[in-house]
Amino acid sequence: MLTFLHAADIHLDSPLRGLSYYEGAPPIEEIRGATRQALDNLVNFALEEKVDFVLVAGDLYDGDWQDFNTGLYFANQMRNLGEAGIRVAVIRGNHDAANTMTKTIPMPKNVKIFSARKPESWLLEDLEVAIHGQSYANRDVYENLAVTYPTPVPDMFNIGILHCLISGADGHLPYAPCTLDELAAKGYDYWALGHVHKYGVLREQPHIVYAGCTQGRHIREPGDKGCVLVEVEETEIRTEFLPLNVLRWVEVKADVGNAQNIEQAAVAFGDVLSRKLTDLEGMNACVRAVLTGRCPAHGRLSTDPEAVAANVRAIASEVSQGKVWIEKVQLQTRPTIDFDSVAESDTPQGELLRYLKELTVNPQALEELGLDLTALKSKLSGSDVELKENEINDLFSDVGDILLTMLEDEEGLEG
Repeated sequence: MLTFLHAADIHLDSPLRGLSYYEGAPPIEEIRGATRQALDNLVNFALEEKVDFVLVAGDLYDGDWQDFNTGLYFANQMRNLGEAGIRVAVIRGNHDAANTMTKTIPMPKNVKIFSARKPESWLLEDLEVAIHGQSYANRDVYENLAVTYPTPVPDMFNIGILHCLISGADGHLPYAPCTLDELAAKGYDYWALGHVHKYGVLREQPHIVYAGCTQGRHIREPGDKGCVLVEVEETEIRTEFLPLNVLRWVEVKADVGNAQNIEQAAVAFGDVLSRKLTDLEGMNACVRAVLTGRCPAHGRLSTDPEAVAANVRAIASEVSQGKVWIEKVQLQTRPTIDFDSVAESDTPQGELLRYLKELTVNPQALEELGLDLTALKSKLSGSDVELKENEINDLFSDVGDILLTMLEDEEGLEG
Protein backbone atom coordinates (compact mmCIF):
# COMPACT_ATOMS: atom_id res chain seq x y z
CA MET A 1 0.00 0.00 0.00
CA LEU A 2 1.20 3.49 -0.92
CA THR A 3 0.77 6.23 1.71
CA PHE A 4 1.65 9.92 1.55
CA LEU A 5 0.81 13.25 3.17
CA HIS A 6 -0.54 16.19 1.20
CA ALA A 7 0.07 19.54 2.92
CA ALA A 8 -0.03 23.15 1.74
CA ASP A 9 0.09 26.74 2.93
CA ILE A 10 2.27 26.13 5.96
CA HIS A 11 3.33 29.83 6.06
CA LEU A 12 6.18 28.96 8.41
CA ASP A 13 6.88 31.66 11.03
CA SER A 14 4.07 33.84 9.72
CA PRO A 15 3.03 36.42 12.33
CA LEU A 16 -0.48 35.72 13.58
CA ARG A 17 -2.68 38.75 12.95
CA GLY A 18 -5.05 40.51 15.31
CA LEU A 19 -3.23 39.75 18.56
CA SER A 20 -1.76 42.05 21.17
CA TYR A 21 -0.46 41.26 24.64
CA TYR A 22 -2.61 41.80 27.69
CA GLU A 23 -2.43 40.51 31.25
CA GLY A 24 -3.85 37.02 31.69
CA ALA A 25 -3.51 36.00 28.02
CA PRO A 26 -1.77 32.74 27.03
CA PRO A 27 2.05 32.98 26.69
CA ILE A 28 2.78 34.99 23.57
CA GLU A 29 5.74 32.76 22.62
CA GLU A 30 3.42 29.75 22.44
CA ILE A 31 1.00 31.64 20.22
CA ARG A 32 3.69 33.00 17.90
CA GLY A 33 5.24 29.56 17.46
CA ALA A 34 2.00 27.93 16.28
CA THR A 35 3.06 27.49 12.62
CA ARG A 36 6.25 25.72 13.69
CA GLN A 37 4.37 23.45 16.07
CA ALA A 38 1.96 22.53 13.26
CA LEU A 39 4.96 21.59 11.07
CA ASP A 40 6.36 19.54 13.95
CA ASN A 41 3.06 17.67 14.14
CA LEU A 42 3.20 16.94 10.41
CA VAL A 43 6.77 15.62 10.60
CA ASN A 44 6.05 13.53 13.70
CA PHE A 45 3.01 11.94 12.09
CA ALA A 46 4.98 11.16 8.93
CA LEU A 47 7.67 9.47 11.01
CA GLU A 48 5.24 7.53 13.19
CA GLU A 49 3.17 6.26 10.26
CA LYS A 50 6.24 5.74 8.04
CA VAL A 51 4.60 7.36 5.04
CA ASP A 52 6.33 7.05 1.67
CA PHE A 53 6.59 10.76 0.89
CA VAL A 54 5.21 14.23 1.69
CA LEU A 55 3.83 16.85 -0.71
CA VAL A 56 3.87 20.60 0.02
CA ALA A 57 1.62 22.40 -2.47
CA GLY A 58 3.01 25.93 -2.15
CA ASP A 59 3.36 28.75 0.38
CA LEU A 60 5.74 26.87 2.61
CA TYR A 61 7.02 30.28 3.70
CA ASP A 62 5.33 33.64 4.11
CA GLY A 63 7.46 36.00 2.03
CA ASP A 64 10.99 36.99 3.01
CA TRP A 65 12.23 35.74 6.39
CA GLN A 66 13.35 38.05 9.15
CA ASP A 67 16.49 35.91 9.41
CA PHE A 68 17.82 32.54 8.25
CA ASN A 69 16.38 30.62 11.19
CA THR A 70 13.11 29.96 9.36
CA GLY A 71 14.84 28.18 6.49
CA LEU A 72 17.25 26.37 8.78
CA TYR A 73 14.36 25.10 10.89
CA PHE A 74 12.57 23.69 7.87
CA ALA A 75 15.76 22.13 6.50
CA ASN A 76 16.43 20.38 9.82
CA GLN A 77 12.90 18.99 9.95
CA MET A 78 13.22 17.70 6.38
CA ARG A 79 16.54 16.11 7.32
CA ASN A 80 14.70 14.17 10.02
CA LEU A 81 12.35 12.85 7.36
CA GLY A 82 15.26 12.02 5.07
CA GLU A 83 16.93 9.91 7.74
CA ALA A 84 13.75 7.83 7.80
CA GLY A 85 13.76 7.46 4.02
CA ILE A 86 10.83 9.87 3.48
CA ARG A 87 11.06 12.09 0.41
CA VAL A 88 9.47 15.54 0.14
CA ALA A 89 8.13 17.30 -2.98
CA VAL A 90 7.76 21.09 -2.72
CA ILE A 91 6.44 23.75 -5.07
CA ARG A 92 6.62 27.47 -4.33
CA GLY A 93 3.41 29.46 -4.29
CA ASN A 94 2.60 33.16 -4.40
CA HIS A 95 3.84 33.86 -0.86
CA ASP A 96 7.24 32.18 -1.10
CA ALA A 97 8.04 32.66 -4.80
CA ALA A 98 9.93 35.89 -4.18
CA ASN A 99 11.90 34.62 -1.18
CA THR A 100 15.54 35.07 -2.12
CA MET A 101 16.94 33.46 1.03
CA THR A 102 15.67 30.01 0.04
CA LYS A 103 18.31 29.87 -2.68
CA THR A 104 21.15 30.29 -0.18
CA ILE A 105 20.21 27.44 2.20
CA PRO A 106 20.78 23.96 0.76
CA MET A 107 17.98 21.49 1.28
CA PRO A 108 18.60 17.83 2.22
CA LYS A 109 18.83 15.39 -0.69
CA ASN A 110 15.40 13.95 0.08
CA VAL A 111 13.74 17.30 -0.79
CA LYS A 112 12.76 18.14 -4.37
CA ILE A 113 11.84 21.78 -5.06
CA PHE A 114 10.21 22.02 -8.47
CA SER A 115 11.44 24.48 -11.06
CA ALA A 116 9.63 27.75 -11.76
CA ARG A 117 10.71 27.84 -15.43
CA LYS A 118 8.43 25.03 -16.61
CA PRO A 119 6.61 21.98 -15.24
CA GLU A 120 8.76 18.97 -14.47
CA SER A 121 8.29 15.40 -13.31
CA TRP A 122 9.94 13.62 -10.39
CA LEU A 123 9.89 9.87 -10.82
CA LEU A 124 9.97 7.75 -7.68
CA GLU A 125 10.59 4.53 -9.56
CA ASP A 126 10.81 2.31 -6.48
CA LEU A 127 7.25 3.36 -5.61
CA GLU A 128 6.01 3.54 -9.21
CA VAL A 129 4.98 7.16 -8.61
CA ALA A 130 5.34 10.19 -10.88
CA ILE A 131 4.95 13.65 -9.30
CA HIS A 132 4.41 16.57 -11.68
CA GLY A 133 4.69 20.19 -10.54
CA GLN A 134 5.81 23.75 -11.13
CA SER A 135 6.76 26.52 -8.70
CA TYR A 136 5.79 30.16 -9.09
CA ALA A 137 8.44 32.37 -10.66
CA ASN A 138 6.94 35.46 -8.98
CA ARG A 139 4.10 36.36 -6.68
CA ASP A 140 1.49 37.25 -9.30
CA VAL A 141 0.90 34.26 -11.58
CA TYR A 142 -2.37 34.68 -13.46
CA GLU A 143 -1.85 32.21 -16.31
CA ASN A 144 -3.16 28.66 -16.21
CA LEU A 145 -0.11 26.56 -15.31
CA ALA A 146 -1.97 23.25 -15.42
CA VAL A 147 -2.40 23.27 -19.20
CA THR A 148 1.34 22.76 -19.75
CA TYR A 149 1.77 19.97 -17.17
CA PRO A 150 3.18 16.81 -18.79
CA THR A 151 1.14 13.79 -19.80
CA PRO A 152 0.85 10.95 -17.28
CA VAL A 153 3.67 8.42 -17.09
CA PRO A 154 2.29 5.01 -18.10
CA ASP A 155 2.06 2.30 -15.42
CA MET A 156 2.73 4.80 -12.62
CA PHE A 157 0.57 6.53 -10.01
CA ASN A 158 0.54 10.10 -11.33
CA ILE A 159 0.22 13.09 -8.99
CA GLY A 160 -0.13 16.73 -9.97
CA ILE A 161 0.95 19.25 -7.34
CA LEU A 162 -0.35 22.76 -8.02
CA HIS A 163 -0.89 26.07 -6.23
CA CYS A 164 -4.00 27.45 -7.88
CA LEU A 165 -7.53 28.77 -7.66
CA ILE A 166 -10.26 26.55 -9.05
CA SER A 167 -12.81 28.52 -11.07
CA GLY A 168 -15.72 29.60 -8.89
CA ALA A 169 -13.87 29.56 -5.56
CA ASP A 170 -14.23 32.72 -3.47
CA GLY A 171 -12.01 34.59 -1.05
CA HIS A 172 -8.64 34.12 -2.76
CA LEU A 173 -6.79 35.87 -5.56
CA PRO A 174 -7.10 34.10 -8.94
CA TYR A 175 -3.55 32.76 -9.11
CA ALA A 176 -2.90 30.03 -11.71
CA PRO A 177 -6.66 29.73 -12.36
CA CYS A 178 -8.06 26.51 -13.80
CA THR A 179 -11.17 24.34 -13.79
CA LEU A 180 -11.89 20.91 -12.38
CA ASP A 181 -12.52 19.58 -15.88
CA GLU A 182 -9.12 20.82 -17.05
CA LEU A 183 -7.38 19.03 -14.20
CA ALA A 184 -9.38 15.85 -14.68
CA ALA A 185 -8.55 15.82 -18.39
CA LYS A 186 -4.84 15.51 -17.60
CA GLY A 187 -5.38 11.89 -16.62
CA TYR A 188 -3.58 12.07 -13.27
CA ASP A 189 -4.69 9.92 -10.37
CA TYR A 190 -4.45 12.62 -7.68
CA TRP A 191 -4.20 16.42 -7.73
CA ALA A 192 -2.62 17.94 -4.60
CA LEU A 193 -3.75 21.56 -4.49
CA GLY A 194 -2.71 24.54 -2.41
CA HIS A 195 -3.69 28.25 -2.09
CA VAL A 196 -7.23 27.86 -0.65
CA HIS A 197 -6.87 27.58 3.13
CA LYS A 198 -9.88 25.31 3.66
CA TYR A 199 -9.76 21.53 3.31
CA GLY A 200 -11.97 20.12 0.60
CA VAL A 201 -12.28 17.11 -1.68
CA LEU A 202 -13.47 18.74 -4.89
CA ARG A 203 -13.72 15.56 -6.94
CA GLU A 204 -13.08 11.86 -6.45
CA GLN A 205 -12.75 10.68 -10.06
CA PRO A 206 -9.93 11.63 -10.17
CA HIS A 207 -9.16 12.87 -6.66
CA ILE A 208 -8.76 16.68 -6.68
CA VAL A 209 -8.10 17.92 -3.15
CA TYR A 210 -7.31 21.13 -1.29
CA ALA A 211 -5.39 20.32 1.89
CA GLY A 212 -6.07 23.75 3.40
CA CYS A 213 -3.50 25.45 5.62
CA THR A 214 -1.77 23.66 8.49
CA GLN A 215 -2.43 26.42 11.06
CA GLY A 216 -5.02 29.19 10.98
CA ARG A 217 -3.41 32.64 11.18
CA HIS A 218 -6.38 34.97 11.71
CA ILE A 219 -10.10 34.98 12.47
CA ARG A 220 -11.02 34.31 8.83
CA GLU A 221 -9.38 30.87 9.14
CA PRO A 222 -11.47 29.24 11.88
CA GLY A 223 -11.72 25.61 12.91
CA ASP A 224 -9.22 22.78 12.62
CA LYS A 225 -6.43 23.01 10.05
CA GLY A 226 -4.07 20.30 8.94
CA CYS A 227 -3.09 18.02 6.06
CA VAL A 228 -4.44 15.03 4.14
CA LEU A 229 -3.38 11.42 4.58
CA VAL A 230 -3.72 9.54 1.29
CA GLU A 231 -3.71 5.76 1.10
CA VAL A 232 -3.58 3.96 -2.25
CA GLU A 233 -4.31 0.28 -2.46
CA GLU A 234 -4.55 -1.15 -5.97
CA THR A 235 -7.21 1.05 -7.61
CA GLU A 236 -8.72 2.42 -4.39
CA ILE A 237 -7.75 5.87 -3.07
CA ARG A 238 -8.70 6.83 0.49
CA THR A 239 -8.25 10.30 1.96
CA GLU A 240 -8.42 11.42 5.58
CA PHE A 241 -8.10 14.92 7.00
CA LEU A 242 -5.54 15.11 9.83
CA PRO A 243 -5.69 18.13 12.21
CA LEU A 244 -2.23 19.58 12.88
CA ASN A 245 -3.03 22.98 14.36
CA VAL A 246 -2.18 23.81 17.97
CA LEU A 247 -4.35 26.92 18.06
CA ARG A 248 -7.91 27.51 16.87
CA TRP A 249 -9.57 30.73 15.81
CA VAL A 250 -13.17 30.89 17.01
CA GLU A 251 -16.00 33.41 16.90
CA VAL A 252 -18.16 33.22 20.02
CA LYS A 253 -21.51 35.01 19.96
CA ALA A 254 -23.26 35.68 23.26
CA ASP A 255 -26.73 37.14 23.80
CA VAL A 256 -26.33 39.65 26.64
CA GLY A 257 -29.93 40.85 26.52
CA ASN A 258 -30.41 40.68 30.29
CA ALA A 259 -27.28 42.65 31.16
CA GLN A 260 -27.84 45.77 33.26
CA ASN A 261 -24.15 46.78 33.14
CA ILE A 262 -20.78 45.95 31.60
CA GLU A 263 -19.88 43.37 34.26
CA GLN A 264 -23.09 41.40 33.70
CA ALA A 265 -22.53 41.45 29.93
CA ALA A 266 -19.05 39.99 30.43
CA VAL A 267 -20.41 37.25 32.71
CA ALA A 268 -23.03 36.34 30.10
CA PHE A 269 -20.26 36.02 27.52
CA GLY A 270 -18.24 33.89 29.93
CA ASP A 271 -21.14 31.46 30.30
CA VAL A 272 -21.29 30.94 26.53
CA LEU A 273 -17.51 30.67 26.24
CA SER A 274 -17.29 28.02 28.96
CA ARG A 275 -19.68 25.80 26.98
CA LYS A 276 -17.70 26.40 23.80
CA LEU A 277 -14.47 25.33 25.49
CA THR A 278 -15.60 21.70 25.53
CA ASP A 279 -15.18 21.68 21.74
CA LEU A 280 -11.57 22.89 22.03
CA GLU A 281 -10.41 19.83 23.98
CA GLY A 282 -7.78 21.78 25.92
CA MET A 283 -6.37 23.59 22.89
CA ASN A 284 -5.42 27.26 23.03
CA ALA A 285 -7.85 29.50 21.15
CA CYS A 286 -7.97 33.01 19.74
CA VAL A 287 -11.55 34.18 20.19
CA ARG A 288 -13.52 37.01 18.67
CA ALA A 289 -16.18 37.92 21.21
CA VAL A 290 -19.45 39.14 19.69
CA LEU A 291 -22.01 40.57 22.11
CA THR A 292 -25.58 40.61 20.76
CA GLY A 293 -29.15 41.29 21.83
CA ARG A 294 -31.29 44.18 23.00
CA CYS A 295 -30.13 45.04 26.48
CA PRO A 296 -30.45 47.80 29.08
CA ALA A 297 -26.65 48.12 29.18
CA HIS A 298 -26.35 49.00 25.48
CA GLY A 299 -25.51 52.64 26.14
CA ARG A 300 -22.78 51.82 28.65
CA LEU A 301 -21.31 49.15 26.34
CA SER A 302 -21.24 51.55 23.40
CA THR A 303 -19.69 54.46 25.25
CA ASP A 304 -16.95 52.53 27.07
CA PRO A 305 -15.60 49.83 24.70
CA GLU A 306 -12.25 49.67 26.53
CA ALA A 307 -13.97 48.69 29.78
CA VAL A 308 -16.02 46.11 27.87
CA ALA A 309 -12.88 44.58 26.34
CA ALA A 310 -11.12 44.49 29.72
CA ASN A 311 -14.05 42.75 31.40
CA VAL A 312 -14.43 40.24 28.56
CA ARG A 313 -10.71 39.44 28.64
CA ALA A 314 -10.78 38.96 32.40
CA ILE A 315 -13.75 36.59 32.31
CA ALA A 316 -12.24 34.67 29.38
CA SER A 317 -9.00 34.17 31.28
CA GLU A 318 -10.94 32.95 34.32
CA VAL A 319 -13.22 30.42 32.60
CA SER A 320 -10.48 29.10 30.27
CA GLN A 321 -7.71 29.03 32.87
CA GLY A 322 -5.54 31.18 30.63
CA LYS A 323 -6.03 29.25 27.38
CA VAL A 324 -8.12 31.82 25.49
CA TRP A 325 -6.83 34.95 23.79
CA ILE A 326 -9.48 37.57 23.01
CA GLU A 327 -8.66 38.81 19.52
CA LYS A 328 -11.39 41.44 19.40
CA VAL A 329 -14.68 42.38 21.05
CA GLN A 330 -17.49 43.31 18.67
CA LEU A 331 -20.63 45.03 19.91
CA GLN A 332 -23.81 44.10 18.06
CA THR A 333 -26.18 44.98 20.88
CA ARG A 334 -29.17 47.28 20.51
CA PRO A 335 -30.98 49.44 23.04
CA THR A 336 -34.27 48.38 24.62
CA ILE A 337 -35.87 51.68 23.63
CA ASP A 338 -38.77 51.54 21.14
CA PHE A 339 -37.21 53.95 18.65
CA ASP A 340 -40.22 54.01 16.32
CA SER A 341 -42.49 55.19 19.13
CA VAL A 342 -39.95 57.75 20.33
CA ALA A 343 -39.48 59.08 16.79
CA GLU A 344 -43.22 59.73 16.53
CA SER A 345 -43.39 61.42 19.92
CA ASP A 346 -43.51 65.16 20.54
CA THR A 347 -40.39 65.10 22.73
CA PRO A 348 -36.83 66.39 22.35
CA GLN A 349 -35.71 62.80 21.85
CA GLY A 350 -38.24 62.32 19.06
CA GLU A 351 -37.05 65.52 17.42
CA LEU A 352 -33.45 64.28 17.64
CA LEU A 353 -34.32 61.00 15.93
CA ARG A 354 -36.21 62.75 13.15
CA TYR A 355 -33.26 65.08 12.58
CA LEU A 356 -30.78 62.19 12.36
CA LYS A 357 -33.03 60.43 9.85
CA GLU A 358 -33.20 63.62 7.79
CA LEU A 359 -29.41 63.71 7.64
CA THR A 360 -29.27 60.20 6.18
CA VAL A 361 -31.65 60.93 3.31
CA ASN A 362 -30.82 64.56 2.58
CA PRO A 363 -27.28 65.25 1.29
CA GLN A 364 -27.94 68.98 1.47
CA ALA A 365 -28.69 68.73 5.18
CA LEU A 366 -25.35 66.97 5.66
CA GLU A 367 -23.62 69.72 3.73
CA GLU A 368 -25.33 72.43 5.80
CA LEU A 369 -24.24 70.60 8.96
CA GLY A 370 -20.64 70.89 7.76
CA LEU A 371 -19.98 67.16 8.20
CA ASP A 372 -17.13 66.20 5.85
CA LEU A 373 -16.15 62.53 5.82
CA THR A 374 -13.38 63.02 3.25
CA ALA A 375 -10.61 63.15 5.86
CA LEU A 376 -11.96 60.04 7.62
CA LYS A 377 -12.16 58.10 4.35
CA SER A 378 -8.60 59.17 3.52
CA LYS A 379 -7.30 57.90 6.86
CA LEU A 380 -9.08 54.58 6.38
CA SER A 381 -7.68 54.05 2.88
CA GLY A 382 -5.02 51.38 2.86
CA SER A 383 -6.40 49.78 6.01
CA ASP A 384 -8.74 46.84 6.41
CA VAL A 385 -11.60 49.27 7.14
CA GLU A 386 -13.61 50.79 4.33
CA LEU A 387 -16.33 53.40 4.85
CA LYS A 388 -18.95 52.85 2.17
CA GLU A 389 -21.69 55.30 1.34
CA ASN A 390 -24.44 52.92 2.47
CA GLU A 391 -22.73 52.54 5.85
CA ILE A 392 -23.16 56.22 6.72
CA ASN A 393 -26.78 55.47 7.61
CA ASP A 394 -25.57 52.87 10.11
CA LEU A 395 -23.26 55.46 11.65
CA PHE A 396 -26.14 57.84 12.26
CA SER A 397 -28.21 54.97 13.65
CA ASP A 398 -25.40 54.21 16.10
CA VAL A 399 -25.21 57.89 17.04
CA GLY A 400 -28.94 57.85 17.80
CA ASP A 401 -28.58 54.70 19.87
CA ILE A 402 -25.81 56.15 21.98
CA LEU A 403 -27.36 59.58 22.50
CA LEU A 404 -30.77 58.26 23.49
CA THR A 405 -29.49 55.56 25.78
CA MET A 406 -27.26 58.12 27.48
CA LEU A 407 -30.29 60.37 27.95
CA GLU A 408 -32.26 57.41 29.25
CA ASP A 409 -29.54 56.67 31.78
CA GLU A 410 -29.71 60.26 33.01
CA GLU A 411 -33.41 61.04 33.08
CA GLY A 412 -35.47 58.25 31.47
CA LEU A 413 -37.75 58.59 28.47
CA GLU A 414 -41.38 59.63 28.63
CA GLY A 415 -44.09 58.60 26.20
